[in-house]
Amino acid sequence: MATNNEAKLPLTNESVQAWARATFPGPFRALPRSARLTWIEFDESSFSISRAIWRSLGRSSHKQLLVIGAYAPGAEIEEPTDRVVAHVHADEAEVSFYRVAETADGEELQSVTSTSAVAFHAPFCDVGDDAGGSEAIHRVSALIRYYFLAAGHVKELLKLKLDPTMFPRNFKDACSWIKNGGERPIAPPSRRSWGPPKATSPDGIVIRPKRSSTVSYISQLTAEDIRAPPIKRSATDSVSITVKRERDDDSMARPKKHPRRTLSEQIYIPKVLGREPIASPRSPAPERVNRALSDRIQHLKVENAGLQQRLASEAQSHCIENERAEEALASMKTRLANVESASEQLQVEMQLLREGIEQAKQDSASTKAELLDIRKGLPRKQREAMRN
Repeated sequence: MATNNEAKLPLTNESVQAWARATFPGPFRALPRSARLTWIEFDESSFSISRAIWRSLGRSSHKQLLVIGAYAPGAEIEEPTDRVVAHVHADEAEVSFYRVAETADGEELQSVTSTSAVAFHAPFCDVGDDAGGSEAIHRVSALIRYYFLAAGHVKELLKLKLDPTMFPRNFKDACSWIKNGGERPIAPPSRRSWGPPKATSPDGIVIRPKRSSTVSYISQLTAEDIRAPPIKRSATDSVSITVKRERDDDSMARPKKHPRRTLSEQIYIPKVLGREPIASPRSPAPERVNRALSDRIQHLKVENAGLQQRLASEAQSHCIENERAEEALASMKTRLANVESASEQLQVEMQLLREGIEQAKQDSASTKAELLDIRKGLPRKQREAMRN
């Protein structure tokens, strides 16, 4: 149960650490320091970033990304190589997840819409797996926000108006999970996150919960819990119902049927020989696999639509370039025809000039001959005139 102190707690690095040391010092000391985590400083040229992503990251007051895991959609066949990073804005309460995808042109930053396809690294993989619930990712987000706060990239975290104690509550739960080695803490967390609701009647008689919540609760019981006092089924049951076990084997032990009990009220309590091994975080649940496959299919559809749009745009640009090239070729042909026509006209004019020059040469030669004749004939006439 959250207290008023948690609701009024200022979410700065000093106040959060002081509150954690005073409230849960053991689990808080189990957290690795922020300097031991992997941080990436980025700018616009570090990755291939779309306009939508850069519009969000570009206005952030810091340029830091925290590596939290790897991108592994569906069943694991090979070790994932694409990293998954997180970013926390200084002016927002949300955490953004991105995938650093290895492409032929380098690294590209892509948005991650579902964390079910993320194989988290330590310590983020130790905060539990609710198999489709949202409480585990709330603890992961609280842990990420704390590391951005502890590293000094964010001065103060903003509180949610509807739930101002959400960060302290989830951060405390995350520290308890990490302290317990990734298993559910023995002590109940700060917020009730498992087990059926314990409703009681005014007479103090325990009321039987719904079958769905009872089955989920029984699956988490241990051998010590099964040996607890018997449960009264309803206010009309005056005699407690006990479960007899006639043999120790792996078969399911059933309680005696009550005459007024319907089929939905028959609860089968499995025999618990010991604590069952907890599934590795590297083995996703079927629900996570289905969600991962759906996300992968949706991602491929988006990529296909983007490629089709890109091909259509490139085809349109090629058509425009071809039209421009055809227009340029037609203009070149027109200019070449004009040049050829002008060349023919020049050749005709040059031929006429050559003929005129030849005619002028002939006229000049005849004129010279006449002048010589005139020069020769003039002294003869003068001599004849003197003689006479």
